[in-house]
Amino acid sequence: MQTNDTEKEDMIAIARALGDETRARIIGMLGVRALCVCELMAALGLSQATVSDHVRVLVDAGLLSASKQSYWTVYSVRKDLPPETRLFVSRLAEQACASFPEDRTRLTDTPIFLCRANSKKTVATRRPRTVPGKT
Repeated sequence: MQTNDTEKEDMIAIARALGDETRARIIGMLGVRALCVCELMAALGLSQATVSDHVRVLVDAGLLSASKQSYWTVYSVRKDLPPETRLFVSRLAEQACASFPEDRTRLTDTPIFLCRANSKKTVATRRPRTVPGKT
């Protein structure tokens, strides 16, 4: 199979992106359903910054698509990947789910759109802001 330089770079970027255990776990969870960073944080037990960095690498490699839903960005595995890449990513997702079953358990226990639920709590518990010197 002959490939041009652009395709080789893409394959290298994909291999680098998928060579990290945490990113493989993210792919495994995104094989279940589309998720926002808050849901991935809850399932992985990692910080928002760490999860966002890993998601960025996967997006930059062309493996994930992002869609906006209100204020939140939801990520999923791209449906238009080349067949060979799609098959590999699918097998990786299966292996990640088998190797890290606790991820799927935590994901199942996490409410869908966890961030929406958390933001409603924050808004509901926020006290009105007062300006010093004004009554």
